[in-house]
Amino acid sequence: MALSKTRKGVGYLNGVMRNVRNVNKGDFEPFYDDLNAADCIILVGEGRSQSALYIGMGQMDKAVRTMVDIDFPGRDIVEAAPVLEKKHDRIALLVNSGSGETATPKIVVKQLVDYIEREKSDKFTIDAVVSTRNSSIGKIREKEYGNVVELKGREKKSSSFNAFLKHGIMNDVYELGSLLLFQKTKEAINEENDYMSVFEKIDEESKIIGTIVRKFVRSDNYEHIIDKLETRCRITMGGLGTARNVAKMTAIRLQHVKRAIGDEVYLSGPFAPRPRAGDILFLISWSGETEPLLRWCREQREFGGSVYSIVANESTLSREPGSFIIDASPTTFYERATFVLSPLPLHLVARLHQRGFKLPEYIMEWWQHSVTQ
Repeated sequence: MALSKTRKGVGYLNGVMRNVRNVNKGDFEPFYDDLNAADCIILVGEGRSQSALYIGMGQMDKAVRTMVDIDFPGRDIVEAAPVLEKKHDRIALLVNSGSGETATPKIVVKQLVDYIEREKSDKFTIDAVVSTRNSSIGKIREKEYGNVVELKGREKKSSSFNAFLKHGIMNDVYELGSLLLFQKTKEAINEENDYMSVFEKIDEESKIIGTIVRKFVRSDNYEHIIDKLETRCRITMGGLGTARNVAKMTAIRLQHVKRAIGDEVYLSGPFAPRPRAGDILFLISWSGETEPLLRWCREQREFGGSVYSIVANESTLSREPGSFIIDASPTTFYERATFVLSPLPLHLVARLHQRGFKLPEYIMEWWQHSVTQ
């Protein structure tokens, strides 16, 4: 019996936008003031929360560092802190941790707290976005140099504790919400606006995102993508610079579903497998002219694989049959591309469920929660 087309619901976007709009303005103002006053911002996160932070705070008009930068002045924040104090007047440690208990951010926050209090330093602030104020990282708000913004989106817990430990929560409501919040915070600071302009920008952008995502999932190409995703194939997500973080966020979520049916998802680069017939390559590029991506595209086609791309310009890559063009500046492209790719795992699960394929309980729980957002 022929299957009906997969339903293309994107109701989870409503939850994302609602949570960001409901951020407490009183908590957000000092958080924003810290970032605005800082002449150096250090980004700390893990997994998709880290990618959301990196995408949102990219292209900022002030020094933005990560602790994995090749020129970061120390092996950890304690070693780097005295060097940073000599170079900068105000340094903000910006943390994104949905649970507020993520290992690396939690360690870095504790190390910096110890340093500030031992050295009586007045140059650092610690500013965090979490989903739970009473988490370990959330409690930094009790310090005079700490500010915390609570962003909902992680309330849903897996009923299977072992599955939660192994796989985490797949729902992207928190990660997408934090990405949007960071993106508009960055834009407001770059434009020298006050903190309330962030929420005006969020209202405007939420309408644009909804329009773009719905256009993508209703396109003729989208059904072909879902058809290909449900086959036995390997997926490689490709991008350079900020686009690599977009690719990483999508790859992590797709990996949960593809691995459940015996396949793998990779990030492009030296550890990605050579293409073979039937494999899928997703490319993210603002210009559509990045030479390594064009080379990957040609190689994938030569071996009989499929190529889909998200671009922002009429370009070499946009002329490929699997291309989708987003109207966006270089500043907003990567945020919008992340939202555009976000429905893929949800609709792949819906298709497999429609076929009667038995998926792990934690995936079905995530899918059903996303549908009801």
